[in-house]
Amino acid sequence: MNRLSRGTALAAVALAASLLAACGDSSSDTNTTASGKGAHRLQVELTDTGCSPANATVPAGPVTIAAVNNGTAKTDEIELKETDGITLGERENLAPGLSADFTLTLQPGRYKLLCTFQNQDREGGTLTVTGAAVATHRATPAELDRAVAEYKEYVERETTQLVAQTRTFVAAVKGGDVQRAKDLFGPTRVHYETIEPIAESFGDLDPRIDARVNDVADRSQWTGFHRIEQILWQQRTTTGAERYADRLLADVRTLQQRIPGLKLQAAQIANGAVALLDEVSASKITGEEDRYSHTDLADFQGNLTGSKEAFETLEPALLAGGNGELIHDVQAQFAKVQGGLDRYKRDTPLGFALYTDLTAKDRRQFAQQLAALTEPLSQVAGKLSQQ
Repeated sequence: MNRLSRGTALAAVALAASLLAACGDSSSDTNTTASGKGAHRLQVELTDTGCSPANATVPAGPVTIAAVNNGTAKTDEIELKETDGITLGERENLAPGLSADFTLTLQPGRYKLLCTFQNQDREGGTLTVTGAAVATHRATPAELDRAVAEYKEYVERETTQLVAQTRTFVAAVKGGDVQRAKDLFGPTRVHYETIEPIAESFGDLDPRIDARVNDVADRSQWTGFHRIEQILWQQRTTTGAERYADRLLADVRTLQQRIPGLKLQAAQIANGAVALLDEVSASKITGEEDRYSHTDLADFQGNLTGSKEAFETLEPALLAGGNGELIHDVQAQFAKVQGGLDRYKRDTPLGFALYTDLTAKDRRQFAQQLAALTEPLSQVAGKLSQQ
């Protein structure tokens, strides 16, 4: 689950490369602009109470939703959802002074526009999409259909592995084997981290599976990986973790059951690839995610792997649209980030050094490499929506 400490200046630096122009007037008319052959642009400001404008209207077709936080500490993310609650696009961890965007091709209808704080419930507004239905990506329909199908197959494989690994992890917890449960914790989470934006699209599942203690108002409702992590590492026991283990396995099975009915479009896959890197910048690189076990680098690998897999499914469609140079740039930056991470691989059950082994210089280097990768990768959704 993506979150950002207000004091995490390093993550802010890593994301600063994606800053957009500041928003203008709060009315929907002045906050929407056409951009030639590119996507229509809707500018939204994050405020103490939500989105400004709360309601907006755009024409059908490629739409870029650009969000900026000019200073509120009460709102840090923006989401666009279908009326049934499925998330189409989002940007999180928008601390004061940051901005970000995502691009989707939208068909006529009504969508939920939400600006919230760390996934908390809040009343949202409506984005109304007008006009006639648009043909999406007419230049390369076969490539885009194939990309969506391949990515969905990848998500299904990762979810199957997640369920299997979680079952083994849960067995260790319920069997009272503290050391084995610790050894399995990081490797099990890797499969969740590869597909976390998919889990987040189902709203209720990600908080149940991956919430940290500070993400839950009522601690008695805290469940998932990090609840078990706290018991294993702080209390050094499995006693009391059994019921959370059972709930975790039930939740990842529910995730697996929901995947076949998932509807995706290529731009969503591209936005998800960026969101996975934002996840690293927001928590893995700060050591806040796995605060008890310090197994953050394995999570980092999961996010990086998932992002790269998502991007690679889109490569044929990008190439068909004449974006060979962008593909080369993104792949080169992926290789640099992976090369930096490889330095910390270890012959241990986790496979990596603990986060506490990293120096401040190491963290700065990772932040710089992530920023260099996020910049070209963030262009992909727009390229697909303009084809």
